Amino acid sequence: MTFAPLESPLDQFEIRNLLSLDAPILANLQISLTNIGLYLTISASIALVLNLLATNYNKVIANSWSISQESIYATIHSIVTNQINANKGQMYFPFIYALFIFILINNLIGMVPYSFASTSHFTLTFFISFTVVLGATILGFQNHGLKFFSLFVPAGCPIGLLPLLVLIEFISYLARNVSLGLRLAANIIRWE
Repeated sequence: MTFAPLESPLDQFEIRNLLSLDAPILANLQISLTNIGLYLTISASIALVLNLLATNYNKVIANSWSISQESIYATIHSIVTNQINANKGQMYFPFIYALFIFILINNLIGMVPYSFASTSHFTLTFFISFTVVLGATILGFQNHGLKFFSLFVPAGCPIGLLPLLVLIEFISYLARNVSLGLRLAANIIRWE
């Protein structure tokens, strides 16, 4: 087994087929396992194993895995209650906790030498940021109706500047999708 030298430092971020199955019987169905799919599966497995290791089974003295998971839990819980709302923010906590653990494990796997950083790909990070902002927008419309558009009107805005400032605020709201995903991917690529 020989390894080809890397021509570019960014070659390590290339998505490669590891295993592919072509099934001409099922309407030319092509199933393939790529390195990003493999590492996302590995990260999900690590999250599951860490969760199983942290299970305390009602013991009085907690193990170190349980203590670490409880400290992460408490940290994220305090962020959610401080930033969103102490009462209504609780319903978003499971999603934010799972997203944090997913990104944390994928970033830590990417720091292992000769591994693959799945969060370094803009498509994955953009998809995550797009779905979070889209979900927040849908929730905003559900909870506030058309008053949600008041988010785009700055406080104390003169009537003459209103159309321009609403346009600028709307563009910045849409640019948040791209900037959140791009920032995560760029930070991971930078550390490689």
